Amino acid sequence: MATLIYKFPNEDAVHQLKGEFHQLLTGEEPTGFVVTDFLHQQVYLFQQNEAIPQSVHYSKNKPFVISKRDYQIEAQALLNAFSIAHVEKAVYSRVKSVPFDATKAEGLFEQLCIQYPAAFCYVIASEHFGTWVGATPEVLVKSEGKQLETIALAGTHSAAVSSTWTEKESEEHQYVVTAINQTLVRNACENIQKSETYEVNAGPVVHLKTDFSAEITTNSPWAIAMDLHPTPAVCGTPRMHALDLLLSREMHQRDLYAGIIGWNDLSASRLFVNLRCAQLIDQQAFLYVGGGFTKDSIPDSEWDETENKARTLINVMESL
Repeated sequence: MATLIYKFPNEDAVHQLKGEFHQLLTGEEPTGFVVTDFLHQQVYLFQQNEAIPQSVHYSKNKPFVISKRDYQIEAQALLNAFSIAHVEKAVYSRVKSVPFDATKAEGLFEQLCIQYPAAFCYVIASEHFGTWVGATPEVLVKSEGKQLETIALAGTHSAAVSSTWTEKESEEHQYVVTAINQTLVRNACENIQKSETYEVNAGPVVHLKTDFSAEITTNSPWAIAMDLHPTPAVCGTPRMHALDLLLSREMHQRDLYAGIIGWNDLSASRLFVNLRCAQLIDQQAFLYVGGGFTKDSIPDSEWDETENKARTLINVMESL
């Protein structure tokens, strides 16, 4: 038994399916609605079955919530390790807990659709991973036939502050642009096109964004998505060095946060990075938020950035 309700960006149709999630074998390519954990070690495919009633599931284990003081200590330790670990950027994440009645999950989803029409909004529940809700602005792969699109979305500041982009923010964005371009080339994509970088509003925050398009030649959209992810926007660069550093410093499991979520099939794919999301457990919402650290990062500023990102969901929760 499971819950699956979702809406694609800038579309009116809300999809509500009956069925259940099951875990795929390693290397198996999904056809249908799919969600993965951060490292796509667990890949869950939704199997439709009209006879199965919709239900909710709450995880028995609550994620670790770090205090601001401990965050400052850990973030500084992360920065101090950059040169030793040969890391240029690392996306350090944390969990923030706020009171929320989990029985209002569908109402929250409906309001997220209204507040963030350009986001991929969803609520899902399964015995495998509990109940999650989100409104993510980040496209991983959008494909139709041989045409593929993706984006670089990195570099963030508060929408409430009118300020120019810092060298640190521009550098952070450029790491993602470079990694995406290299991945498309590595996957033998042709006619790779890149837009100018521009600003995009995502509720309480503003991001730097660059659009990519390409033609697929050999590898499938899912294979390209698996190679793209995790990008420097949610992990860091170089990827494996950043990943090792994050695994040694983050005090929580990311679970579905920053994993892959969306639809995949042979003719078209619409896959997103699972950001601006929360896990709902009884009377609490556990929000997963991250900040991109480079050598010029200031832990207090990164904490403030994660606070601003958390407002994406909290502002809507408080309105219910």
